[in-house]
Amino acid sequence: MIITILVITFNIFLLIFPKIVLTAARDGLMLWFNNVLPSLLPFMIATNMLILLGFVNFAGRALSPVMRFLFKLPGAAGFGFITGLTSGYPMGAKTVADLRRSNQLALSEAQHLLAFSNNAGPLFIVGVVGVGLFESARAGYVLWAGHVLAAIVLGILLRPKTRPEGGNFLETASPTRPSENNTGQVLGEAVKNAMESMALIGGLIIFFSVVVALAEYLVLPSDALFGGIFAGLAEVTGGVRRLAAPELSIVTLGAAAFVIGFGGFSVHAQSFHFTAGTGIKILPYLIAKVGHGVIAATFTVILWSVLQ
Repeated sequence: MIITILVITFNIFLLIFPKIVLTAARDGLMLWFNNVLPSLLPFMIATNMLILLGFVNFAGRALSPVMRFLFKLPGAAGFGFITGLTSGYPMGAKTVADLRRSNQLALSEAQHLLAFSNNAGPLFIVGVVGVGLFESARAGYVLWAGHVLAAIVLGILLRPKTRPEGGNFLETASPTRPSENNTGQVLGEAVKNAMESMALIGGLIIFFSVVVALAEYLVLPSDALFGGIFAGLAEVTGGVRRLAAPELSIVTLGAAAFVIGFGGFSVHAQSFHFTAGTGIKILPYLIAKVGHGVIAATFTVILWSVLQ
């Protein structure tokens, strides 16, 4: 009932403030078209090809000893961890859900893996945020390093003291090599999957751009820092764009690291779609993402201070 009331209220606001809505939707569309699409699409296609060829699965299984030592997770979890780090939101959540549905992970293992494997991709952080928004490749690399370090630390902090019941560590002394599939078929499937994902991402960016614009007009503070953080809690790209509007500073960079680490409810809406029916709980995941944002901001501030 509450959701229905909120949706009705939102539709009323669409009618009351058409100029704000159209401007925000246009800005969201151009942000996606000019920054997100050209930066992420080639990487998504290439990553999808690796997944279809079996290379990511091969690499993840090869990391089985590392996953057991660092995170107390089975070798199959390495596939989810690598996919989440390379492909970006929300591929980590989708991969974890697939591993859970195929019974390669126990429920507690899937909950643990999701907490630190659903991350922003390097091309988004370095390309879109660093080069595109902050106009600094160095800032992008610092943000990416802080993001990855935070994911690893979070995974270690959340690991269980003992292996969960029903968990099966996959022994992979001789990992399966990548398959040799038809290149044309693989490329076509990779492009198709990438375009479907980009369309979904674009639609959510536009929708949440409108939500943020209405909230900014009605309730959000006009201050660039706090306004950017609040906007980023809804949609990460638009929030970081607001943070990047002033000149680059250690404060705005730390705030951007927090926003990227948290991910925004636009990303979480996609993640919840993929994990539905797996038994994975939403609240622990959201708490973990807040922790990821805090840890990432801390690492980013330290790294930026050292490199100054």
